[in-house]
Amino acid sequence: MPSPEPTKIRNVAVVGHGGSGKTSLVESILHAVGATTRLGKVDDGTSILDTDPEEQKRHITINMALASFTHEGMKINLVDTPGYADFAGDQHAALRVADAAIVFVDASAGVQVGTQTVWSELEKGQTPRVVVVGRLDRENADFDEVLGQLREAYGIRVVPLHVPLGEKQELKATIDLLHGQILKGPKDPVAELAKDEEAERVGQYRQQLVESIVETDEDLLTRYLDGKELAYDELRDALHAAVREGKVIPVVATSAHKHVGYAALLNTIREMLPSPAEAGSVIGRSASGEEVARKPDPADKLSAFVFKTLADPFVGKLSYVRVYSGTLHHNAQVYDATKKETERVGQIFFLRGKEQEATEAVGAGDICAIPKLTATTTNATLCDKDAVILYDPIDFPPPSFSVAIEPSSKADLDKLATALHKLTDEDPTLHVRREDATHETILSAIGESAIEVAVHHLKNKFGVQVDMRTPRVPYRESIRSKAQAQGRYKRQTGGHGQFGDVFLEIEPQPAGSGVVYATRIVGGSVPRNFWPAVEKGVRETAERGVIAGYPLSDFKATLYDGSFHQVDSSEMSFKIAGSLALQNCVKEAQPFLLEPIMNVEVLVPEEQMGDVLADLNSRRGRVLGMESTGAGHQLIKAHVPMAETFRYATDLRSMTGGRGTFSAEILGYEECPSHIAQKVIAAHEGQAEETAAAR
Repeated sequence: MPSPEPTKIRNVAVVGHGGSGKTSLVESILHAVGATTRLGKVDDGTSILDTDPEEQKRHITINMALASFTHEGMKINLVDTPGYADFAGDQHAALRVADAAIVFVDASAGVQVGTQTVWSELEKGQTPRVVVVGRLDRENADFDEVLGQLREAYGIRVVPLHVPLGEKQELKATIDLLHGQILKGPKDPVAELAKDEEAERVGQYRQQLVESIVETDEDLLTRYLDGKELAYDELRDALHAAVREGKVIPVVATSAHKHVGYAALLNTIREMLPSPAEAGSVIGRSASGEEVARKPDPADKLSAFVFKTLADPFVGKLSYVRVYSGTLHHNAQVYDATKKETERVGQIFFLRGKEQEATEAVGAGDICAIPKLTATTTNATLCDKDAVILYDPIDFPPPSFSVAIEPSSKADLDKLATALHKLTDEDPTLHVRREDATHETILSAIGESAIEVAVHHLKNKFGVQVDMRTPRVPYRESIRSKAQAQGRYKRQTGGHGQFGDVFLEIEPQPAGSGVVYATRIVGGSVPRNFWPAVEKGVRETAERGVIAGYPLSDFKATLYDGSFHQVDSSEMSFKIAGSLALQNCVKEAQPFLLEPIMNVEVLVPEEQMGDVLADLNSRRGRVLGMESTGAGHQLIKAHVPMAETFRYATDLRSMTGGRGTFSAEILGYEECPSHIAQKVIAAHEGQAEETAAAR
């Protein structure tokens, strides 16, 4: 079935705190509208959305899942997203291509850290949204309390639209405050609300809603203040405009267990959330770098964006695509403007979890999946070759947890590079790099769970086994003072020998200077043809380090004197002499270690601030400041040595019961405390002695 016109499409990301019930919400909607024949459940592993073996084992969402269906003439694309911070990359990707969001809040838990985090992202993107308060059948659920938390955290623009009728196990349905009607499931009949049924509570809620609506429309406000009756259609249309502009955020009550609230939510998606047509033109760049706007028009030139890639060793690669303009046809040639290559689009699917529905064409505003694209990866723009456009890449969160990995066998080594490439294509929040200072391959992700899942995928998807360990800290060496020293290398082994003799001066340089080299030879004491060899010896030794085996940087070395032998001198002898001279200089130049410092932001509940601050202090952290983010949470900003952050994601989760999150990125280098530096140097010397003894 081809795509409907853009006005008949809704693209909605389902977001919220991890474990709050988002996937169960989507599963229940699919079942309620008849899109699935059975109700999938996360806990028993029958979810059609959480199909990865790791998702089923952990009972959490790791990968986003598309859930496309048609309801009352409307094509609705729900994008179920991970709620746990370790897998936030897919949440960012979903928000990039969605025109609106459902923020799911557990009625028994209220506003949580994950709610705060995703709300900040929604604010950045100015994304229209509706809040769903679910799990209202639970014993400690309290709709009024959660609504109060939401309004305290995010202001009076958060207003009830559909409220529960009954509480906890007595929950029967929801009340549509605009219509004054009782709704249950999509296929259940609508009932009128009796005038005396919860009259006071419903009246107060309706007043909140109506006042929020009329405050966004001057004409309605005037008539409301004059006491005139406002028609339902007027209020509905004004609310739709206010939601689209972010002036009002409606709240809908639901319960998956009681099958309550889905008619209300579907009505809200259809009537209140914007279509791609209302979301308007999307801005990209032409091949020459100029801004280009593309309208959501199926007749326009093609432009589409790849926001997710799945790598399956049996099925192959599957690319999730949002079409912004034009129409994407199967068996067509498209241009990957990011890779500057032409791709052939074979089949095209609409997805409902792993269920695939083939289609011949996908129009502007719709979301689909394309299998087996060759070069195309996440963040690619697909377009017509005669109308090139490039969309900005997704801004993924930075990694905050790293491990050193090495292949378990020679066979694993041969396959590792290819497997890591496929893995990082699938999840752009995974980063792989070679740390030259420690000679390690470092795998980084947002959190420890993401690393564990990545390692499982390496084994189960790509047949590569790796061993993990905590990375070594990439310290650096530097000097405090100027020093001069000689490096003399002489060896006689029969025949002509080896002879090189140099005098070197070193002095500190500003941070970030690296190694600066100069030559100040007068009178030919070292022939010009040996100068490059001396420099090579200095630079190679600086790269290896002198006192602790880490790169030596931020210094200037000057070759100013030396001597040579007409027969025995060679490039090798002067290279060794340069190395010896640098080592001798460093010993006299007050050497010290630099350690990497991380810029850290920690989001925690206020009641756990004391524990978290004390822990940061114990990690040699410098707290820069704190700020309230609403709903009882604080954001702590600090600078912390990298050596103290390798296990911080896990420790923070333990400290806060999973309610704390953090991000970290490298800030720069600072001098390492002497007692720590001494341990690092001693460990290096001990290792060097062991290596020498083994020879």
